[in-house]
Amino acid sequence: MLPQSKNKPIEAVLFDLDGTLLRSRMTELIPRYVEGLAADCADFVKPKRFIKAKISAIRELIQTAGDGSLTVEERLYAIMQRELGLPPARLQQSLAHFQSHELVSLQDLVRPIPLAKQILLECRERGVPLVLATNPVFPRFMVQARMDWGEIDGGFFRSITTYENSRFCKPQAGYFLEIAAFLGVPPEHCLMVGNDLNHDLAAVAVGMETFLVDTWLVERGEPAWPCAQRGDHQQLQEFLRENLR
Repeated sequence: MLPQSKNKPIEAVLFDLDGTLLRSRMTELIPRYVEGLAADCADFVKPKRFIKAKISAIRELIQTAGDGSLTVEERLYAIMQRELGLPPARLQQSLAHFQSHELVSLQDLVRPIPLAKQILLECRERGVPLVLATNPVFPRFMVQARMDWGEIDGGFFRSITTYENSRFCKPQAGYFLEIAAFLGVPPEHCLMVGNDLNHDLAAVAVGMETFLVDTWLVERGEPAWPCAQRGDHQQLQEFLRENLR
C-alpha cells in the first residue's frame, strides 16, 4: 500500500509528456528537429551556426526566466534574431516546412505507454482537471505530433503547454504558478507528475506535491528537489486512485 498524500487534497494534476505519458528518444528527436530547421534556413545562415544558436536559445529559455511580458515563442524569436539576425518570419517559414515535409520522420522515436492512457482515463472519470505540462520549448505541432504517436488524447487536458501559450519554462517557478492560476487552483492543491528530477520536481518550490515516475528517470544534477512519492506507472496509478477526490 502506498502512503496517503500528506498534503492538502489534490484538485488538479499536471502530467509531463516525454518519459511520463509516452516513451520518446529526445536525445535523437531534438537534434533531428533542429537540424531540419537548419537545413531549411541554409540560404540565410550556415547550418552549423544555426544549430549552435538554436540549442543555445533553448538552453537560455530553460535556464533564464523572462519577466513574463513575452511568450516563450516570442523570446525564442528574439534570441534567434539577436544571435543570427534571423527574422521571425524566416524562422516561421522553416517551421512550416518542417511540419509539412519532415515531421513524420520523427515518428519512429516515440512509443505509447498503454498504462499511461488508462491513468488519464481514470483521472478524467474522477472529474479532476488535467494539464499536459510538457516543457514549452516546442511549437504546438511538435507537441501534438508526439501525443498522436503516443496515442494520447488531447481532449483529456484542460490545457497543453507549448511555446505559443506559455511565458515560462520548467523548472522556473513562474511555469507552475502560471498553470495553477489558469486552473484557478492553489499550487498546494496541484500534483506534478513527471520523470525529471530537476525540471518536474521543481514544482515543490511553489508548494505543489510531486510524484516522480522513475521508469525512465532523467537526472540533471543540482538542485536536488525533495520527492515524497515515486514509483513506476502502476504505483502512480495506485497513488492516484487513493488520493484523488
